[in-house]
Amino acid sequence: MTIRTCSALLLALAFAACSGPSTSPTAPTIDGETDGLSVLSGKVKVDPGYTTYVSGSTTDVQTTPLGGALLAGGGTDSDAGMQWLLARGGARGAGTYGDVVVLRTSGTNGYNSYLMSFGANSVTSIVISTVAGANSDYVRNAIAKAEVVFMAGGDQSTYVNLWTGTALQAAVNARVSGGYPIGGTSAGLAVLSPFVYAAFNASSTSATVLANPYDASVTITDALFNVPVLQNLITDSHFVVRDRMGRLMTFLARLQQDGRASAPRGIGVDERSAVGVLPNGVATVFGAGNGAYFLSVTSSVTRVCTANTPLSYSPVTTVRVPVSAQFDLSTWTSTSSTAYVLSATNGVLSSNSGAIY
Repeated sequence: MTIRTCSALLLALAFAACSGPSTSPTAPTIDGETDGLSVLSGKVKVDPGYTTYVSGSTTDVQTTPLGGALLAGGGTDSDAGMQWLLARGGARGAGTYGDVVVLRTSGTNGYNSYLMSFGANSVTSIVISTVAGANSDYVRNAIAKAEVVFMAGGDQSTYVNLWTGTALQAAVNARVSGGYPIGGTSAGLAVLSPFVYAAFNASSTSATVLANPYDASVTITDALFNVPVLQNLITDSHFVVRDRMGRLMTFLARLQQDGRASAPRGIGVDERSAVGVLPNGVATVFGAGNGAYFLSVTSSVTRVCTANTPLSYSPVTTVRVPVSAQFDLSTWTSTSSTAYVLSATNGVLSSNSGAIY
């Protein structure tokens, strides 16, 4: 082999080595979907742990926030409820509002055009897939600039697992502390209350947990977010449609039995309904569906709550607040709805009004 031929061969091998895919975590990224390590044109893209979808203006706006929390029950969103949430973030003009961040662990950009149609300046949907994504500067900065933060539906166990102790959690709490509103639907609603039904193992059903309040599906964790107006509460969604009264009562019984709350309260929101809670605790029910149910117990409630034994639990004071009516969380009273009493006796629910719902 001649010297010239050898030199050419060495040069070709060197070029091939330099052009191959890199495994360096600092390798240049490629614009596009964040679907893990992908190779295109000899470059490696490193999955940042999130996928983002941005609609609207790239100019950050600032408003004067009014605060509050929107508790949505899942299913079809309440237009009035979502418009209320945008307005609580502060207006920049007639019918025009600030920037919205939608947080989720599945799905895509389903809320973007919907919220833009109500006058949002921008909507950024962020799908978090790893703890690293929840700790990223991008996610932290997006939340820090948002006038409204909204938790989409999905699987709340992934929210708890991926977001606890992260920059995302701290940024959301800082925003709420700064007076900005927060909202959530379905799984997103579950993680707003100070006691979170995390659904780690399976989704609890009323029949199962009334028969055994210590069924493995009953997994309740501490707060993911600190929403001051939602104290001493556990929330539930899809309430009437999926017959969840029994499981919410069981959650209250477990909180007492396990020594986590002496007199906890619960809010169950039906599909297509939403509850807008002002910072002073006054709540208005929006949308359609069966509205919302507000449950409370005293520390002296009669309770038999043990493993493999049907639940007995009474009295549970319940107020159903229909759409367009109000409820005051600070006094736990309603001027438009009458309370009734529910009981669980050996795993069977009964009501002094004759109706569970």
